[in-house]
Amino acid sequence: MAPQHATYHPKDAVSAAVRATMITASAGAIISGVQNALTKQNVGAFGILTKTGGTIAVFGTGQL
Repeated sequence: MAPQHATYHPKDAVSAAVRATMITASAGAIISGVQNALTKQNVGAFGILTKTGGTIAVFGTGQL
């Protein structure tokens, strides 16, 4: 008797990629906030985006 094959169930690849990017970018934002809080000079609240914002980009695109 031939083995049974699993039925194909399509999945939304775009939705999965967007979800993964948002999760990893959120983790990057948290880490960027920690880096901003631990800096020796006062860079302000927007330092999360301006001074250590590269961390968010690295985490956001690093999910490949």
